[in-house]
Amino acid sequence: MATYFVSDFHLGELDPERDRKKYRLFCRFLERIGADLDHLVILGDLFDFWFEYRYLIPKQHLPILFRLHDLVAAGVQVTYVCGNHDFWIGDFMDVELGFNLVRDDFSIASPKGRVLVLHGDGVASSDWKYRILKRVLRNRINVALYRLLPPSLAYGLALAVSRRSRGHTERRPKDSFVEEYVDFAKRKFTEGYFAVVCGHIHSPEIRKVGDNYYVNSGDWLTHFSYVRFDGSQFVLGNLHDEK
Repeated sequence: MATYFVSDFHLGELDPERDRKKYRLFCRFLERIGADLDHLVILGDLFDFWFEYRYLIPKQHLPILFRLHDLVAAGVQVTYVCGNHDFWIGDFMDVELGFNLVRDDFSIASPKGRVLVLHGDGVASSDWKYRILKRVLRNRINVALYRLLPPSLAYGLALAVSRRSRGHTERRPKDSFVEEYVDFAKRKFTEGYFAVVCGHIHSPEIRKVGDNYYVNSGDWLTHFSYVRFDGSQFVLGNLHDEK
């Protein structure tokens, strides 16, 4: 049985048809891996925006949350790593759904050594504007103030900003980001990690660096990619729509 990594679905991006395609393919993906799945790690940005009020959550995301809860009920470990689009998560996913919620990073033990797992936002030093913004957005006072907004207004504003931000990021050359992520992984290798697994930049890749590995799970916007890890070997796959 294996650990599977997926990331960057961006559900709720105001394209209902594309959302339905993502969900349909994801259900097909879960059916295919079936009994091989022991641990599912969602590397952030499953949602284009998630903001949790004390008594309210986004209704449009219930189908995929229920599907993931079915996995937990069947004995599969589900770990949710917060991304840069869905870091305002409260206690619903861990308390009510049984997910293992990770707000920054965590490590997985393997026969080959420790594997560092994270979403990856803020890793690129050249993306200094976002690194500053990240501190502002995750400030507890700012979160509390934003929660005072009516939910409809809060979500409408956030989705507009999210689309603009993603459009800006997608126009940047991927190679400039990828090499910075590989350099980050190399630094982590010197700290004793066997591999670094992340998402965020929507660029699926498994790169061998000496005896170590830099792994990116890609996205479910264009690549529909995933990574399988059996404790010693990483395999990159993708699932395309079938008529």
